[in-house]
Amino acid sequence: MTKGTTSHGERHHRLHTICPRCGSHSLHRSKGVCSSCAYPAPKMRKYNWSMKALRRRTTGVGRMEHLKEVQRKFSAGTLNK
Repeated sequence: MTKGTTSHGERHHRLHTICPRCGSHSLHRSKGVCSSCAYPAPKMRKYNWSMKALRRRTTGVGRMEHLKEVQRKFSAGTLNK
């Protein structure tokens, strides 16, 4: 059994898929747990030893579909009407 080039040809199993909470390709299909955000756990996965990873997924990093609309409505003055 070799661990090098010959075994790389057998790597065609899709273990991870898109996570519905964080959107990363980290949801383990058979376990059903996301390795990035720990979905379906109620709390987000967070460790102090990975501060760089926390910075990558804070507010303002992604598309901000909802927050962008809230900011636009607030600046226009139509949010509280």
